[in-house]
Amino acid sequence: MTEATDKNTNNILQEIWQNGQLAWRLYGDPRVSFLLKAMTPVLGLAYFIMPIDLLPDLIPVLGQLDEIAVFLLLIRLFISLAPPELVAEHRSKLAGHSADAAGPTASAAGAGPSTSREDVIDADYRVMNDA
Repeated sequence: MTEATDKNTNNILQEIWQNGQLAWRLYGDPRVSFLLKAMTPVLGLAYFIMPIDLLPDLIPVLGQLDEIAVFLLLIRLFISLAPPELVAEHRSKLAGHSADAAGPTASAAGAGPSTSREDVIDADYRVMNDA
């Protein structure tokens, strides 16, 4: 695998993890409507007990991929239907928590916990000596 592929895979897995954490926090928040909290699992359960599959379960590994895809889509649907101000609040708390876990290097540079992704610069660098 190339370095770019590794970065893309890491970004996708990180996004899945962050969405899972965000959905879990939103699910526990009493300000999110009960109807939304009930609708998501019901839709998932309806798909899992439905006799029609996008990919038949008889095909090893590939048969389970559609269930995983539906699960991930339901998490995204839940987040997108939750009140935006609550989503932003929980995202900032998660970003602050992960910045705190980074340790003293983040605070030593004078930067506090980031509350938005606009503060992040993702780049490659190379050190060159003029000697």
